[in-house]
Amino acid sequence: MGYERSWVALSSAQTSTYTSNPFLVADAATLSVSVITAAAVSSTVTIQGSNDDGLSASIANWSTVTGITAPGLYTIDPGARWLRVQRGSLDSATSVKFQTWCS
Repeated sequence: MGYERSWVALSSAQTSTYTSNPFLVADAATLSVSVITAAAVSSTVTIQGSNDDGLSASIANWSTVTGITAPGLYTIDPGARWLRVQRGSLDSATSVKFQTWCS
């Protein structure tokens, strides 16, 4: 039996935060990300992944999984242990939410 998890990685209320905390997604069978922007400004959101341990040591190695340039719902291939989101300083009106199904 599986279970669902969802969380807001970055919120438009967090105007001074440009990099989210890392999220453990190692058990995700499916993974989607929703990008919502409240401004008409072009927004770029970068999803980064890492397979570092992250539990007993800090995460030092991040790779870009994808770059998203338009609001919408996107699917990300599972496989990374950790994910985080980065947005530019001009993209403070952008919110990013992850949704996973874990088996």
